[in-house]
Amino acid sequence: MISYRPELDPALMAPVAEREELREVVRALLQKYAGTEQVRAAAASPAGYSEELWRRLNAELEIGRLAMAEELGGHGYGMAEVAVVLEECGAALLPEPVLGSAVLGCQALAAADQPAGVRDLLDAALDGDLIVTVSLGGADLTAGRRGSDWVVEGRRERVLHAAAADLVVVDVETAEGPALFALRADDLTIAPRTTIDPTRRQADVAAVGAPARCVVGPERFARVAARLGVLRDVAVAAEHTGIVGELLDRTVEYVGQREQFGRAIGSFQAIKHRLADVLVDRERSRSAARYAAVAFDAAPASAALPAAIAASVCADAVVRTAHETVQLHGGIGFTWEHFAHDYVRRALGDEGLFGASRASRAQIAELVGI
Repeated sequence: MISYRPELDPALMAPVAEREELREVVRALLQKYAGTEQVRAAAASPAGYSEELWRRLNAELEIGRLAMAEELGGHGYGMAEVAVVLEECGAALLPEPVLGSAVLGCQALAAADQPAGVRDLLDAALDGDLIVTVSLGGADLTAGRRGSDWVVEGRRERVLHAAAADLVVVDVETAEGPALFALRADDLTIAPRTTIDPTRRQADVAAVGAPARCVVGPERFARVAARLGVLRDVAVAAEHTGIVGELLDRTVEYVGQREQFGRAIGSFQAIKHRLADVLVDRERSRSAARYAAVAFDAAPASAALPAAIAASVCADAVVRTAHETVQLHGGIGFTWEHFAHDYVRRALGDEGLFGASRASRAQIAELVGI
């Protein structure tokens, strides 16, 4: 149990000009290369994402380097800056592996016991040339020694972007305790899964005597795994925040144009009340997600609670907003071809992949000792 009160300097939540400039740059790039039809085409491609846009994100924005320490080849910013990028990626429903590789994958490699031992992997991941995915939370993989090398046996289900990844970082049971290992995708059997959300591809991974490289040993595993879990919650909350804001903007635009009985439907009191509820969800999401991001940067040891709160608030908000968007677009919104259903699929798919809000609320209760 931890005792926690929001004690961060309120100035940390104030608008920062650099972050807003970053937001405008990311938004402009995605408006040009990640419109609805472009995203759908990328998600349906063999890779599951646009390789051209992925190159641009790494070459022009260097997304993997934003929150990486300067001594490891990064720019030394924090999660508050990465969250800006993730909000815009969420708003566009980007299928590129920003979350899995540029955020979680790079940070997992950077946490290595001996960074020099994985520097070749980290450098390639920071450039975007090596796509990394991270899967934590299972006792279905084991590792043992074969001479001086490690080999991994077992199976892991529902690994994000596994079919497109070059490297899979997973938690593995060893004789000394759990550890974090990196496995080359070429040494694994990967079976893609059919999921509700085509922009978040998943696959099952099987290892049979697969050579592996130990990234984090049993001594540091618990701390590193906990930090990666908090980072994942903060990152997904940021994506959900971007989705809620995007759907509110698009719905407000629609109800201001759609007329019934000679009036824009947005002028009807019932519509105004429903949009007001979505606005409240947007503001709650932004507050929770952005606070969690600055908490992760300023006080990482105490970031678990704000991250769990953000995960819960934003997961609820994104599901409600996606369904309201369908409803408020009326008959056209009920067609599967409509853009709103892409967001419904992302919201429901993320519940299955990362956990529903009730799991986060249970975590909150545990953290505060309820």
